[in-house]
Amino acid sequence: MPTYHEIMSTDLSALTTAAERWEGMAGEFAEQERAYHREVYGITVGPAWTGMSAEAAHGRFDVTLKEFQYAQTEAKAIASLLRDAHDQFVQLKGGLAAARREAVAAGMRVSERGLVSADADGEHHESAVRSWQDRIDKAVRDVTDADAGVRLALTAAVVDSDPLVGGRGFNGRAMGDVEKYEALEAEGALEKLTAGRPLSPRELTELQRLLRDNSGDEVFSRTLLDDLGAAGTIRLTNELNDLIHVRGGSGVGAYASIETGLADALATATRDTESSWYQRWRAAMRHAGVGHYATDAQGERLDKAVGYQSLVTLMGRGHGYAPEMLEDLTDDMIAAERREPGIWRLKAEYSGRRGGWFANDPVDGVLGIMSRDPHAAADYLGSDGRMRYLMKERDWNVVLHEHEGAKVGTYAAGLDGDDRAGFGAALQAAATGIDPSDKHAHYVAHSKQNDAIFRSAVGYLADSGDKFPPSLRQPLAHILVNHGGTVHASMSEVDISRSPLKQDQLFEVVKQVSKDKDAYGTLNGGLNQAIVSQIHEDHSKSTESLIRAGRSVGFLEEARIQAQGDPKTAEFESKPLFDKAIGYIPIVSGDVQEGFDYVTDKWLQDEQQRLDDQQNDDNVASYQNRNGQLTALAQEWNRVHGSGSEPPYIRQDLVEKSAEAGIAHGRGVSGEVDK
Repeated sequence: MPTYHEIMSTDLSALTTAAERWEGMAGEFAEQERAYHREVYGITVGPAWTGMSAEAAHGRFDVTLKEFQYAQTEAKAIASLLRDAHDQFVQLKGGLAAARREAVAAGMRVSERGLVSADADGEHHESAVRSWQDRIDKAVRDVTDADAGVRLALTAAVVDSDPLVGGRGFNGRAMGDVEKYEALEAEGALEKLTAGRPLSPRELTELQRLLRDNSGDEVFSRTLLDDLGAAGTIRLTNELNDLIHVRGGSGVGAYASIETGLADALATATRDTESSWYQRWRAAMRHAGVGHYATDAQGERLDKAVGYQSLVTLMGRGHGYAPEMLEDLTDDMIAAERREPGIWRLKAEYSGRRGGWFANDPVDGVLGIMSRDPHAAADYLGSDGRMRYLMKERDWNVVLHEHEGAKVGTYAAGLDGDDRAGFGAALQAAATGIDPSDKHAHYVAHSKQNDAIFRSAVGYLADSGDKFPPSLRQPLAHILVNHGGTVHASMSEVDISRSPLKQDQLFEVVKQVSKDKDAYGTLNGGLNQAIVSQIHEDHSKSTESLIRAGRSVGFLEEARIQAQGDPKTAEFESKPLFDKAIGYIPIVSGDVQEGFDYVTDKWLQDEQQRLDDQQNDDNVASYQNRNGQLTALAQEWNRVHGSGSEPPYIRQDLVEKSAEAGIAHGRGVSGEVDK
């Protein structure tokens, strides 16, 4: 493998010089071909020479003529491979040089051997040195991978597979693309895997390199997928997953790496959804995707995997899928399940550590992949027809639960343990503009599409009433917090006709979300910021922001009462879960954050006290459980606006009366009748 020093010091122009000479050689072979055709081959086809000897000579001369032609093909291919190699090496060498420059600019030293150390005059942690070393090492590995690919292609380009000359002639089928040769090499190893034959350690390592180096190249990826075919891709995926999840062993890591490379190659190959190649692939997958395939994983349950389930399982290992491809695939799978209801149903759950790796509900699985791209999720769920289908029409009972009878067991369709996990994530992404899987996510300004999807979700889920899917409670809590300003304005509005959201729908959704203790904590804690922010934004002496604060607290309290009734546990654990939702909340000033923290702490104390006392909250006076939170809101208002000559009692009394009004208003819009 080339070293750092060799890479940085090598004159790559030698490759283009060699390419020019090979092109010149092709020209010389062309001249020799014309001369041979005129002076030798032509004799056998003229009238002067006939008979058996002429026929025998013609056959031999024809082989030689073809060799002149094949020699030109081979020479041109080698020239093209050398130019391809030059382009790759120039780009990769440039990346290595850039990494070195940036390391030096960051205060590091980089030796002639590529070793990174801290500048003697600088202060750097070992982790920083390691990070820069890793980056430079990766750049060197990238060159090494490319070098191995070029060597493979050049070796294959000069191998003659024509039996006419016993494999000793020129290669008439030589290709001038390094990636095509690498794809053929990878395809051979993958075919071996698909057939259940083990790969040697050397073959495994080379296959990993081929995929690592080329899965981002369209030519390589499409050549590979063409050779495998749609059904072959599914069978290969099944074999890889059996090796990883069922058989196990020392090669699990290598097989997982190969699956990731295959998934990335799929993403690359399907990126141009307008191409004829993509249209052919999609048509083939529509057929292969509904087929049934034997696997070890499903065989343990006396089942077979459906093609689309395996495809989406594979896709979950990759990244960078085109939004249009995800939309097409989801629509195709929905069309399949409309034609054949229950097509995805397999025995027992596929969730958690044991079975969660398998996308037994491929529609939900691809929605989860879509959630990594909030714009793609918003485009997809922005269609009311799609949203309506997923919210109201789709049968989410995708697993068969066994029920033991007196004499024989029976199976009944039911929800999986990770029901709607992908849909919930896609809904969050589409309504908030934030990737739910991003641990470093932060609030982004809403687009009109985000707002429209938020309102659509509230409307559909309010209509579901007590059939509100439990698995969507936490995602909706995040969404409501993310749209906290709109939610607070709606909860606190006296005039129903002026509420940004329909209050009856909002109350129903908040009530259903509050049935989950953790979602309830996320929602209530997060909305404190919207409430406190409004108090800070209002620079007048009007008490409207304080009144609205109390009304929202009361609205939330009534929703919780109708949802939960008596508390069932004596420990309130929503603070950690709420902390995870911080990324969904707009960034605010230090003063607002300080007030938000203070009010939230008081609310948490109220919650813990309520649970400790095991209070029954089925009466309208339950707002008293919010006494600490309400008092904190009054104090925050006084801190921002000043209390003047009035005693603190006046504001505390106002916010408590507002909370009582909010409870009554919430009960009214819910249609609940006072007992």
